[in-house]
Amino acid sequence: MAKEKNIMDVMKSDDTPSIYFNEFGVGISKNDVFILLRRNGKEEAILNASHVTAKSLANALDEAINDFEVRTKQKILIPEEIEKSMDNVADADK
Repeated sequence: MAKEKNIMDVMKSDDTPSIYFNEFGVGISKNDVFILLRRNGKEEAILNASHVTAKSLANALDEAINDFEVRTKQKILIPEEIEKSMDNVADADK
């Protein structure tokens, strides 16, 4: 709980920059991982992390999204799933 309070305090603070992104790219080298963050096609920031940190982040994001889906009883679709669903509707309309 103390960790959550700390995160919430930081999120409410004006001292920490906030970056919104709706696109990303991922690259990996033998030394680290980078994540290019984009907003509407414009580069916003690059995150660099060790392999261990990147995997921990991926696991934490997966757990958070799974928890959100369970709580809301709503599956969040990724772009490929949305596109496939839209293609299926278009095919059914033909």
